[in-house]
Amino acid sequence: MSSPKPAAAHLPQSEGRQPSGATTPSSLPSPSPLPLMQRLLHHPWWSLALAALALLVTLPYRPVALPDEGRYVGVAAMMWHSGDWLTPHINGLPYFHKPPLFYWLAGLSFGLSGENAIGARVVPWLAALAAMASLTQLIRRHLGDKPGELGPSAAAWALIFMVAQPLWHLGSQFANLDMLVASCISIAICSLASHAMKPSTRLRSLGFAAMALGVLAKGLIGVVLPLLVLGVWLFWAQGWRSVLQLLWWRGWVLFALVGLPWFLLMEQHNPDFFHYFFVVHHFNRYASDGFNNVMPAWFYPGVLIIMTLPWAPVWLWLMPQRRTRRNALGQLALVWLLAITLFFTLPSSKLLGYILPVGPALALLIAPQLAAWQLNARGWLQRLPGLLTLGGVVLTIGMLIGIRMVDTKSNVSLVEGIQVQWQPGDALVFENQFAFDVPLLLRRTEPVPIVMNNPFEPQKYDSWRREIVEAAEFNHAKAEQILLSPQAWAQRRCAAPRTWIVVDNSAEEVLIPERQGLPVAASSPRLNAFLWVARDQCNGQP
Repeated sequence: MSSPKPAAAHLPQSEGRQPSGATTPSSLPSPSPLPLMQRLLHHPWWSLALAALALLVTLPYRPVALPDEGRYVGVAAMMWHSGDWLTPHINGLPYFHKPPLFYWLAGLSFGLSGENAIGARVVPWLAALAAMASLTQLIRRHLGDKPGELGPSAAAWALIFMVAQPLWHLGSQFANLDMLVASCISIAICSLASHAMKPSTRLRSLGFAAMALGVLAKGLIGVVLPLLVLGVWLFWAQGWRSVLQLLWWRGWVLFALVGLPWFLLMEQHNPDFFHYFFVVHHFNRYASDGFNNVMPAWFYPGVLIIMTLPWAPVWLWLMPQRRTRRNALGQLALVWLLAITLFFTLPSSKLLGYILPVGPALALLIAPQLAAWQLNARGWLQRLPGLLTLGGVVLTIGMLIGIRMVDTKSNVSLVEGIQVQWQPGDALVFENQFAFDVPLLLRRTEPVPIVMNNPFEPQKYDSWRREIVEAAEFNHAKAEQILLSPQAWAQRRCAAPRTWIVVDNSAEEVLIPERQGLPVAASSPRLNAFLWVARDQCNGQP
């Protein structure tokens, strides 16, 4: 199918006084000589390297976050240890909530980094950089890439904006699926939009491949959101006929070759997988209220304003401006921002990480204006981008410190207390609890038994128990060895000479009587661990 006529990518006009002979920001002469830092920022690869370093410096600062990082890195670690790269497992049971791309990448990162849980954060870090690289390619390709044109400066400001604000900075260091799918969505939008304005088969193919990887990263939103954004934008910027370019059959063949094999293999090995994955965890989750994190409609607008401070007043001011609505990149930024925000606002269940795909949209909206101010304005307006950068850095670092101080969920202290006393042959068991980070940090490669009442009773609301019980449905025989009633535990309690019993420190009901009267051997703010030594109490039992 032939490509439609490209849309013009008009540039934002500067609001300050222009140098003599200049007509638009794209024709402004470049100052000579440029300071070293400015030259580095204007270079496409050096600027990305500086952004990568800025995001990397604070990456290991906080412990593994619960429940998400502990859960998803734990699944990836089990994939690495088991060698089963087809089926994700949580505590030894099939885990079909999410597709495998993050687990594949994080499993490799976990193993190659010396089985370090923090090492899995390399995946969102690289994903964030890939999205940033794709965005800067879009900006440079359509705002000019030569010295004196707006593109290099705008691309640099897009990177600065994304690094110096909490939303994207923190998302790039959080080891779950959100940044990975946000990156795939962003690459797809940037590549296909760039092709629509200046045809490129390479970029067009990259866009369809990115949508397929987005489906492998988190499911249908990997393809639905790019098509939603691109369809609305193409209709607005180029007319309804241009939307037909999204039907490119070669792209959909590539999409199928990349994205479908894993799903077909999973259905073949696990009947009813399609229903559970797509119906239960896509359509039901989107449309029903039986899940946690119910939030009001203003949640995501509020998150975006707070988490992009101090830049938020600028993009809020730019949104209704006529020049934003009259140039192709401004239109793309608006559609990208509003369509995805509305999409995630409709369901009642909302999580902060869901809104990450709009990070590049905000950068695309704000970066050309920041560049125009810096290049062409005078007085305080020329200094404003630098002041915003300084404020963004301070706020981001402050939020990182605050998270470290208030996060009391980590069980690092409990794990450290167990490790110094651990002996070969020791066993670990959870009592009415499953802390995702404990087996991960202890490097337990085998499933950990969980003792609880009615272990296979269906659960209505999101919790560790619901995840484990639903996983048990796909391998009930194995689940009976992992999910134990108190009676089943009594038959197995003597299997190891010493057993570490981990329980919530506020638990009132006692399901494992052996821990009664024992001193706390290790603890964290939420959990206690008791060491039970079998010795003569087992009377020769196995």
